[in-house]
Amino acid sequence: MSVDHETSATALIELQRELSGCTRCAEAGFIREARPVFRGRAGHRRMIVGQAPGARGHRNGVPWSGTSGDVLRAWFARSGYPPEEFLESWYFTSLTKCFPGKVAGSKGDRAPSAAERKLCAPWLTGELALVRPELIVTLGRLAAEALVPGARRLGLGELVGTVWSVDVSWGEIPVVPLPHPSGVSRWLNDPVNRALVDGGLDKLGALRESKGL
Repeated sequence: MSVDHETSATALIELQRELSGCTRCAEAGFIREARPVFRGRAGHRRMIVGQAPGARGHRNGVPWSGTSGDVLRAWFARSGYPPEEFLESWYFTSLTKCFPGKVAGSKGDRAPSAAERKLCAPWLTGELALVRPELIVTLGRLAAEALVPGARRLGLGELVGTVWSVDVSWGEIPVVPLPHPSGVSRWLNDPVNRALVDGGLDKLGALRESKGL
């Protein structure tokens, strides 16, 4: 292990320790209970950035452990990533680290507000700087907007299906936007959008083969 990697690993462990105890959004009244969900270590070459943890992840502390995670594993299997290696081969994080709760009168999860995302942003900034991923997959529009420059001016249909090259402090890395794999997402009901997902997964698989990612 190089000195730089060892230093990053130690710093990430400390950041994760502090993150595990974060209660900012609960104290601000945005959520009922602070229970940050994330997973990974320094040295992970691939990172998944979602919007926020789901209800099951909130209960068991495991990211993407609900039905959306089942869909995500199936998607990634199509790109050549074995489902049984899913949890160990990616760094998992999100814009906000705690379950935001359900939308009133709906089965869907509430999207974290801009204020919540701002409170949580330093954690993601720290994770990115210490993990230094070589590939990022974003899930959902909000995650893409946070990591792809200019994404706020584009619709999800203009983002999905394309590999975006993003300049970061450790180089230029590919970012692959995908929709959130939620069963309540109407976006995925459109065959045109499903074709965009297929294209994105094909390109993700090509990155895995060509660059070992």
